[in-house]
Amino acid sequence: MKNLICILIISAFFSLNYAQIGKWENYTNQSDVKTVTITSDGIWAGTSGGVFFKSKQNYYKQFNLLNGLKELSILSIQKDNTGKIWIGGKSGYISVYNPSLEEFQTIFTIALSEKTQKQINKLIYSKGKIYACTDFGVTIIDANTLSFGDTYTKLGSFGIDSKVNNVLPLDTLWVATEKGIAVQKSSFTNYLDPQSWWNFTTEHGLPSNIVNVIAKFNDSIYIGTSQGLAVFKNNLFQPFFNDLFFNKRINDLKIKGDSLFILTDNFVALYRNFEISIIYENYLNSLREIDFDGNKIFIASNDGIIVIDNSNIKTIAPPGPNSNFFPSIAVDEKGQVWAASGKDVVLKGFYRLSKDGWKNYTTSEFPEMGTNAIHRVKVTSGNTVWALGWGNGLIRVTNDTQLVRFSHFNVNGLNGVIENPNFVVIRSLAEDSKGNIWFLNYRASDNRSLIKLSKDSTWEFFVNEYNPSLVVTEDLVIDQNDTKWILLEKAGQYQTVEGIVYFNEFERMPSNWGLITRDNFGGYTPTSIAVDLRNEIWVGTIQGMYIIPNPLKPTERISSVYILRTQYINCITVDQLNNKWVGTTKGVWVLNPDGSSLIAQYNTKNSPLPDDNIKSIAIDNNTGTVYIGTDYGMASFNSFSVKPKESFDKLKIYPNPAIVKNSQNINLVIDGLVKNSVIKILTTSGDFVTEFSTPGGKVAVWDGKDKNSIPVPSGIYFIVAFSEDGEQITTGKVAIIRK
Repeated sequence: MKNLICILIISAFFSLNYAQIGKWENYTNQSDVKTVTITSDGIWAGTSGGVFFKSKQNYYKQFNLLNGLKELSILSIQKDNTGKIWIGGKSGYISVYNPSLEEFQTIFTIALSEKTQKQINKLIYSKGKIYACTDFGVTIIDANTLSFGDTYTKLGSFGIDSKVNNVLPLDTLWVATEKGIAVQKSSFTNYLDPQSWWNFTTEHGLPSNIVNVIAKFNDSIYIGTSQGLAVFKNNLFQPFFNDLFFNKRINDLKIKGDSLFILTDNFVALYRNFEISIIYENYLNSLREIDFDGNKIFIASNDGIIVIDNSNIKTIAPPGPNSNFFPSIAVDEKGQVWAASGKDVVLKGFYRLSKDGWKNYTTSEFPEMGTNAIHRVKVTSGNTVWALGWGNGLIRVTNDTQLVRFSHFNVNGLNGVIENPNFVVIRSLAEDSKGNIWFLNYRASDNRSLIKLSKDSTWEFFVNEYNPSLVVTEDLVIDQNDTKWILLEKAGQYQTVEGIVYFNEFERMPSNWGLITRDNFGGYTPTSIAVDLRNEIWVGTIQGMYIIPNPLKPTERISSVYILRTQYINCITVDQLNNKWVGTTKGVWVLNPDGSSLIAQYNTKNSPLPDDNIKSIAIDNNTGTVYIGTDYGMASFNSFSVKPKESFDKLKIYPNPAIVKNSQNINLVIDGLVKNSVIKILTTSGDFVTEFSTPGGKVAVWDGKDKNSIPVPSGIYFIVAFSEDGEQITTGKVAIIRK
């Protein structure tokens, strides 16, 4: 047998492709632009999804957590006199990018400080110094050495830790705060002393104490506030063009030549030669900041950068999803990722990620959608995608672009909420073993909250016979007995009962309809639900996870998962190895099949996750890619939870050759396995090195060690994979080179 194996191994040489198992990716929308800065070679934009640069040669370069940034919510970008780009964000990190070296340096001082509020509201460069305007004051940084100087947190009588929005460095420093204006007294040298500051408020003529921006133009100081514009004269502030700017939020003031540009939420005004005029209006978008390149005007807005070139107006933003909200994700049979944007406020439709990039679905291109409030996406057999709208019913997507909407108007008996039967909210859906699709009709006015769409396109409606009033629903899953498990809404103004309703029309349960109250889950409100590969029901709550081991007797032997006992569970996804990927408010927890041990944990501290509050998780079973959704973007990770092959083909082993330093660990990926394979490692002479069982899926890992956990020396090693029953066998080889 040993000689036979050696013969098989020696004849099994083939080339292997390298793949990045474990590689992370970030996916964000970068059209919500907060700040814009023009440099000699292009445009820099800070967005709610990171930073992008557009060169004058029209190529985009995008920056996120994987290529230098420490956070994604960027509020200010500033250039210094050496060409470095300074980037400040919501969490207090300051990233300094050197374009010539393409390298980031990160200043952690503010982010890691003990301050409660650390947001960088504005970065201002002047005479070799960066003024960091924060939520607790203003900090001065040496632009060359990146070292910190003074930090002013007590600005006169304003109280400690006043929020600073902007500064104007003159002979003395002018500071715009949420409580008014603070100005250094020229007769003082120690500005850490609160008495060294003058204070100006509405009592001194300011339109509002919330001051956003300061500028000096034609020897006068102009102040932009949340309720208008003022000019400083005779030690007091006077309203400036009050008829135009009264009660208007002033977001930016910029000087260009002999002109002062004044930016409000919705228009740009030009002040020149004592006259003022509106040169651009936009009441569809929010305008945030303005900059110039020659005669071109660039405006940061919530829908990209608006470029005004004389009479030509265009908007620029890199391609991506329509928003950074990912409350629901699904993966179809082609490996395409579908995501919803949410309900009510977001109104960004839904989006799809394919090998060709992002495709956004909104009513502007697909008016048949009826609304852009898409709160959930699902995939059923036949690669059918469903987009569930908040009020417009549901949308069936076939072949990626063929959309059909089902609503009160074309489905007889589909009634909406009590206040308006036309307002139909399908909360969730699931497919049973016979290919029927079941829907949850949220707050159905006729109490028919459960709907069945048969394969023959027949619609059937059901009333909860246990309690017809339980129509405030959240989610739906179907187990291997075709029992429908309905999660009642976890929060909201209409909810009166918390728990899970079950329904089985085949009388396989103690009763056709039943209710499992939160008392069965430690008294905690259920928040999420999933069915695993063993047909166990996993229930997430506001305080931990619970397992229903026998769905036919649902209230018997319900147990809690100790590892997650204090976690708020947002979502649960089961992979091909029956591991549980659990989204919590504190990151992702990966549990083994029975929940007894923690396989991995991912959060913003140890991974490029955009946020710790995980809203959705979906897995591509053919590749093992895990997609993780948050309110700040989506991340993906190539896991080893890949659907196993039905029979062995050629093994792919990578990296190959594996070149490692003696001190380095090695993880050799073995790809192409059948379910529950056993791996043997042999030398070229057939000597046994080690043996191990695989996790159960298509992919396994060898750590490059022998049976005694000692790293193997350089050489060629043969890998033999057996099926669990020993009927199938395949081989591969790998070169290990230690330096």
